[in-house]
Amino acid sequence: MSKIEVEIPKGQYENYDAVDKVISYILRLDDMNLVGGYGVLITNKKNIIEQFYAVKQFYGKMEGKQIRHIIFSVESTLYFNPQQVKILGYWLAQYFGNERQVIFAVHTDTKHLHIHMGINTIAYTNGAYQAYWQIEELKAYAEKCVDAMADMVWFGKSINAESLC
Repeated sequence: MSKIEVEIPKGQYENYDAVDKVISYILRLDDMNLVGGYGVLITNKKNIIEQFYAVKQFYGKMEGKQIRHIIFSVESTLYFNPQQVKILGYWLAQYFGNERQVIFAVHTDTKHLHIHMGINTIAYTNGAYQAYWQIEELKAYAEKCVDAMADMVWFGKSINAESLC
């Protein structure tokens, strides 16, 4: 059985307001203590949305898939707390290479903790467009991250985040 499920919700996300809708959904629980990201200043929903659009506008890339939405659901029997899952969210976000804006939030509104993550399809470093990632590679990476978190939480192992997953 998998310790973490990776789901990519259906949808084209090509409409101009896709960024607004996905980020609004990610941040819907209003607990900014459970929000993290890369390439964005964690301020408020409106400002984070504007930051995503600013990158797109700077590079003149407003066509195609606007944002990638991914959900990571953590197995409840691991008994991670929301702050531990937030750390896991940072580790998972590193998969996107520190060149994409990533916003995520830990959701606690179901029987299992899960992370909703939005990834800008335009790299802020060079304007490269990428809307798809290999799901099997992402799942394998996520499993390694969960294993590392379990080692840290359950066995007290010190984790070096740079060489983590």
